[in-house]
Amino acid sequence: FASRHGAPSSQECNIWLMLLAVGRLASRCWIARHCLEVGIRGVRYSQAPTTIRTMTSSDHIPDYPVTSVGFEARYPGPSEEEMTDEQKKIRDAIVATRKRTGLSGPFGPWLAVPAIAEPAQALGRACRYGTSLSFKESELVILLTGAKTKSHAEFDIHVGEALRAGWSLDFIQAIPRDDEFSLQKVKSVLVPMLEDEREKAIALFTAELVDSYTVSDETYETTKKVMGGKDSVLVEIVSISGYYTYVAYTLNVFRIPSASGPASSAGKRKREDDEGKA
Repeated sequence: FASRHGAPSSQECNIWLMLLAVGRLASRCWIARHCLEVGIRGVRYSQAPTTIRTMTSSDHIPDYPVTSVGFEARYPGPSEEEMTDEQKKIRDAIVATRKRTGLSGPFGPWLAVPAIAEPAQALGRACRYGTSLSFKESELVILLTGAKTKSHAEFDIHVGEALRAGWSLDFIQAIPRDDEFSLQKVKSVLVPMLEDEREKAIALFTAELVDSYTVSDETYETTKKVMGGKDSVLVEIVSISGYYTYVAYTLNVFRIPSASGPASSAGKRKREDDEGKA
């Protein structure tokens, strides 16, 4: 950019400085982009196995038999025309947090009484997502509760959730149900299938609770010890079982199916969504 006389003019200097600044900026952008691409590839490569495992456990669950489909509900809840403004507001709040399932499960009947529906869904959210129990442990409590209360809809709904949480179909199908349910059967059939001490304690505590409506001092102290001496964990187990007992009663009385349609001709359904998850 030197002038014909050898010395650059001020205008040429300004142009040179501007081009230099643009060049540096372009270089920085290229470096940043390169680093970002390398970083993204690194994240993808390092996280790929975890992502695949998550997709496998969450989205590719095996088919499983269901028994709570193919019938009409006694009372699915108020219709759109029957709803008050308060009910619609609660309905919208429920649907906003349950985009795939909406008012399925117990929420339809509950919506008939807004003063019940609103705190019930808040309690359910706390029991499901606000405890110290793992997702897998919570599903164990729910399945045992559904088995004892003869709530086929609740059990069917949570088979899919339990599979996603890591339970095997063999274990789930070994759970005694309906009139066959008893603490002794849980001890003799299920507990030997468990290796984790927390899961054993939760299974025995929950089975005794739903079978006798309380637990012995021995069961209480043993479970508390396994849970690190925390009474609060026992409060969580009791709360989850109690809430899902309420859900089971609602599903049973109002005959709410676990899905909107009948099972396939083979009597099986693949749960791609959280059908009626409560």
